[in-house]
Amino acid sequence: MAPRTLLAGLAILAAAGCGGGGEAAKQEPKLAPEAQKALDEAGEKTRPPDDAAEIRRLLDERAEALEAADIRALSATATGTQRARDRRGARRAERLAVHHVRFVADDLQTFGRSAKLTVGMSYRVRGMDRTFRTARRLSARKSSAGWRVTRDAARGEPLPWEVAALKVMRAPHVVLLTPPGVDVAPLRTGLVAAYREIRRDLPARDLPRSVLVIGARDAAQTGQLTGRIARGVIALANVAVQFGPLPALEVKRVLAQRMIVVDSRWSTLPASEREATLVHEMTHTALNPDTSGRTPPWLVEGVAMHVAGENRAEEARLRAAGAGPAMKLRRLCKPNSIFRMSARDQGAAYAASSGAAEAIVERRGTKGLFRLYDAFNDSLLDGRTCAATTDKALRRTVGMSLAELEAAVAGG
Repeated sequence: MAPRTLLAGLAILAAAGCGGGGEAAKQEPKLAPEAQKALDEAGEKTRPPDDAAEIRRLLDERAEALEAADIRALSATATGTQRARDRRGARRAERLAVHHVRFVADDLQTFGRSAKLTVGMSYRVRGMDRTFRTARRLSARKSSAGWRVTRDAARGEPLPWEVAALKVMRAPHVVLLTPPGVDVAPLRTGLVAAYREIRRDLPARDLPRSVLVIGARDAAQTGQLTGRIARGVIALANVAVQFGPLPALEVKRVLAQRMIVVDSRWSTLPASEREATLVHEMTHTALNPDTSGRTPPWLVEGVAMHVAGENRAEEARLRAAGAGPAMKLRRLCKPNSIFRMSARDQGAAYAASSGAAEAIVERRGTKGLFRLYDAFNDSLLDGRTCAATTDKALRRTVGMSLAELEAAVAGG
């Protein structure tokens, strides 16, 4: 009935606008408000749906449901086996008080009634100021009820609650996540003490208000969280950043900042080594936002060892004198150069790193060490090679050349 009434109104108005002379014949026919509204609504109903907009709304619904820990609402956005995964994920995320959840489609491709997406996910854990960002791969299918997610999986590192049913423990400046089987008490005590130590020993650093730590049960579980880890790793700074342009490669954005402790290995260490390990890795975790992509690894490791009280300067001197394999600092200036070495060479590399840091502190104090650390963020500092850049930074901040520092490490 309504469509026929609308057409009749249009016919009358069209007739009134035809056949006359003068200016009236040139004017556009104007519909009555009720007729225009009906026409707009009819056009909206016949317009083909915007699949991209519907999928974006679906992502918003998933984010809201996960943040609210609404198991039914989250599973309603999915279909098939993904619904069971969503129910489990919502229950686990609720225990961690996950909030500020967002899903943003970075790449969306539709193929008829199916779609594939690359999604940027961000979230926070209660007690943390830092937002965590990660990438997901989603598949979706369109049914009579609308678009539904058929698969939601990590593109790289999985979400912590996808690996295990974690419980949360909050302490001063630490948010600790642990799976079943991990003794929380000694880890909590050690982490609180480690934060106190780095807050005291890191000059003028903008430390995170709280550090997120995952106490993984063993190496296998750590590998699930981060990918393959090196043999013998006890703890690690699990930080992801986005670097700015060359030459400075200054950190532009922190994507994720957390620390992981391999409890099965850490818990067997002597007490002094347990504490040094936590301070060392927490130093890395805290300093990563200040660490240029071109900061030499001997300096990164040397600073962490100095803060943790792991002084291996004497070992470096003995190695340089022939007591064991030695390492030149210029071999340790490319990112990850230490971690690509054999275990035998890594021992020499860590000793040389410690020796270099202690030599700088002896001559210019801790402030000199951190002036050097920050110098690599300066876009005006540039050299033809990484060794040349390091030499310039040393001369500018501590008044030593790279060759002079090499000699100091060797005891010269």
